[in-house]
Amino acid sequence: MKNIKPYNRNKYIGRSQNLDLYGVVIERARKNYLIDINGKEYIDMLSSASSLPLGYERKDLVKAYSDQCKKVPHTCTVYTYTPIVEKYVKRLIKTSKIKNAKVLLGAFGSDSIDAAFKCAQAYTGKKKFIAFKKAYHGGTFLSLASNGFDGIKKNLYLPDLFKHVNYPTSEHYKKTLLDIEKILKKGNTAALIMETILGDGGIFMPSPEFYKNIKKLLHKYGAILIFDEIQTGMGRTGTFWGYEQFKIKPDLFCSAKGLGGGYAVLSACIGRAEIIDSLTNCQNAFTLSAHSASCAVGLRVINAIYEEKVMENVKKVSNLLRDFFEKNLKDSKIFLEVRGKGLMLGIALRSDKSIGSYIGKLCLKEGVYVGYYGENNNVLRIHPALNIDSKTALEGAKRIVRAVKLFENNQEKYSKDTFLSFFTS
Repeated sequence: MKNIKPYNRNKYIGRSQNLDLYGVVIERARKNYLIDINGKEYIDMLSSASSLPLGYERKDLVKAYSDQCKKVPHTCTVYTYTPIVEKYVKRLIKTSKIKNAKVLLGAFGSDSIDAAFKCAQAYTGKKKFIAFKKAYHGGTFLSLASNGFDGIKKNLYLPDLFKHVNYPTSEHYKKTLLDIEKILKKGNTAALIMETILGDGGIFMPSPEFYKNIKKLLHKYGAILIFDEIQTGMGRTGTFWGYEQFKIKPDLFCSAKGLGGGYAVLSACIGRAEIIDSLTNCQNAFTLSAHSASCAVGLRVINAIYEEKVMENVKKVSNLLRDFFEKNLKDSKIFLEVRGKGLMLGIALRSDKSIGSYIGKLCLKEGVYVGYYGENNNVLRIHPALNIDSKTALEGAKRIVRAVKLFENNQEKYSKDTFLSFFTS
């Protein structure tokens, strides 16, 4: 067995980028499995925080990147165009179903969020934004300020541009609409930003009734609607974009994570051309945006999702997992509910203590890799690759259930201390 001590991330990487879930070090992967430095295999039910929609060992994605590099890897696209960039953005825009849309490309979800904020201000001539409590949008200056968690903003002097309201679940949506209109009446709101389905805050579904009213309300007061599709996009909910689940189209939306399949870094802010073009030259330009080889991978990812009928698989496996969890955890006193849509699922735990991380560690011992987030870290994050086969998904679910029951029957042994994460505050 290899010694993990030589791999000391705390010695070399700043602590703000150390959310080390379990202390495991992954050396390689195959299909839907992670393999650590000791050779132990784990069924991957997290897919690199939802950024590997097609799993591992994708030779087609490696080939797309390599083939483009052999032609030209990058030209600094803001200066000089390459054919692959146009092929990619045309295909990407088509998936949005927004008429005459345009796109701003970047590298990470956070920069796509910042792009949307800048576009909204330039287009409306207004300064401020409405966001939601317990929402997560990124780590750059503006995106960090928009987050609905106070703990993550500690000791930072962030711009005071955001007013946070409750996420519009069925329980809250009527009051949320009233709160939003009250803010809009002040006349200084450029946009409302929201995750189509609330993610890091614990996977909460919005009320469909909220979506029937919100866009019209915003436009009444000269504001626009921005969706954060960074987690919900690329087929994860069973439609290519999460907003398609609710029969609504945003003015702008942001994507990243799965855009590059986990093999290249890509982000995009997509939407109405007149809003995108409200920014002038160099107000959202980056040296590596629209990186040619990354765009080649991005194009292959989109085509593969459709060619391989990935979204049909998402619906099938989602139903399988949801049914299995509800059937096999219904008698557990710490099981609350299964949340989410498609393969953006969460097992919500019932406890006034933070127990998700302990169950996550037991999952690891059982040979399955999950995440955890939400209030007190008490939602197990089940986000496997979208093309995971039913047999592997079901085996992963069995291991998760074993871990939950093992914890429940030995709580004193497995939870000797508690802690709070920034998702709690």
